[in-house]
Parts: sequence; structure tokens; C-alpha cells
Amino acid sequence: MGVSAMALAVAAALAWNATTAAAQGISEERVRSAVDDAARGLGQAVAGGSPLTAPAGTTGGLGHFMVTLGAAVTRVEIEDPQQPVGTVDFFLPTVGVSAAVGILEGVDSGGAIDGLGAVDLMGRVGLVTARDRIEDAEKRYMLGVRLGILRESAIVPAVSVSLARSWTSEIVYGEPDEASFRGDVAVTSVRAEISKSLLLVSPYAGAGIDRTRIDASYSIPADLSTVGEEIRGSFDPSSSHRTLYAGIDLSLLLLTASIEAGAYDGGAYAAIAVRAGL
Repeated sequence: MGVSAMALAVAAALAWNATTAAAQGISEERVRSAVDDAARGLGQAVAGGSPLTAPAGTTGGLGHFMVTLGAAVTRVEIEDPQQPVGTVDFFLPTVGVSAAVGILEGVDSGGAIDGLGAVDLMGRVGLVTARDRIEDAEKRYMLGVRLGILRESAIVPAVSVSLARSWTSEIVYGEPDEASFRGDVAVTSVRAEISKSLLLVSPYAGAGIDRTRIDASYSIPADLSTVGEEIRGSFDPSSSHRTLYAGIDLSLLLLTASIEAGAYDGGAYAAIAVRAGL
């Protein structure tokens, strides 16, 4: 083989190796897709299902309140930002203390159907805990309002709707030497719930829509990127998802316990809680 032929062969091999390395690298588009996917799962974890992990009834107006201590775990699946192809799923636990304070009792017609216009103010303080791909625990918050549609009676269930805003400080996915992203998560949630007491238990169900926004930044180390140099960027994707859930409430002397499970676009979650109120 002549010198020219050998040079061409070496050049071709180097070009093939570069192309292969690029093909096996992680592209900026892939990391941005992972952040888009994460909006659904992180939004669900931050907002939760039932805003109080409890039946639909309002507290009963001024002088009434409810305090809930709860924990949940959400299954999240996203495009794997640390691999050229494929998805990754992980479980994201949350804990928190929620409260509702009665503001208005609602219409009392004296008949079987009343309660329209009852109003509760709601709030929550808690944590998104560090687990699997999430590096650090972060605080999460919620403020909202719940409006009674029907007050439970012997013949009708309790029905209510709620509007809430949940948010958390910066959540970090991945290590500095990996393709990673971080961002503040904010969720606007609408819920509609129904429940009915049956002796010592109260089954309930709900449906809702979440609108999640992540103010995100991301980075890809040079040795992992498709362009052979470090990539940094930022964007703020928004995503909407639906959630459906059901639970059962059990009276335990001075406390009440709830078990809840639900599904959302892209995953599922489960929650438990105990509460007390007046």
C-alpha cells in the first residue's frame, strides 16, 4: 500500500471514530427533552393529588380547621439525559404538613342539598426528598383555596373544587461530571373531588389538571457532548398533565388516616396521611 493510500485509510478511520463518538455522545436536544419530560413528574410530586390527602368536604367555616401530616412517592419517567438513547425512571418521595382553615360555611338551606359557597384557605410546607437521581432535598410550598359545591348529608356526597399554586426551590438532577439539569418548579393545579362517608370509612375520588413550569438550566461535560466541548444552556418549558386519584379515609379515635393512589400522564403515585381538626 502506498503512502497516499495509507494516509487516506488513516484519515478515514479517524473520521469514522469521530462520527461514532459524536453519535454516542449526548446532544443538547436530548437534555432539553429530559427537562420537558421531567415537568410532568416533578410537577406531580410537588403538587400531589388531593390537596389535603382527604375527602372532599370543607372544614365548616370560621372556627374550623384541619391539619394533615402526609408522605407520598411518585414514579417519574423521563428521557435519560445521561445516555444517548432510552429512558430512566425513579421514585421521588415527598413529605409535608398541610392545613385548611374555614372562611365561609356556605349556604344552609335547611334541606338535603346545601353547602354551596363554603370556602377554605389551604397551605402546605414540606420537602422533596433526595433520592436516586435527585441530589438534594428541597422545600416545597402550597397555597390555595377550596370551594364547596355540596355539603355531605345522608343522601348526597360532599363535592368540592380547589385551585392551588405549589412551588419548590431548585431541584438538581445529576452530578456535575454528568449531563445534568436544575430548576425551580412551579405548578398551578385545579382539582374536583367527591366523597361519601360509610360508617367508619369515607371513600373519595378526584380528577385534576396541573400546569407545570420549570425555570431550568443544564450542562453537558465536554467528554460527553456530541460537539466535543462543554454545553450550557437554559430555558423554561411548561407542560400540562391530567391526574386521577382515589383514596379511603378511616376514623381512628382522635385521628383520621388516609391512603391514596393515583395516575397521571407519565406515571403514578401513592400517598398516606393522618390528620386532625375541629
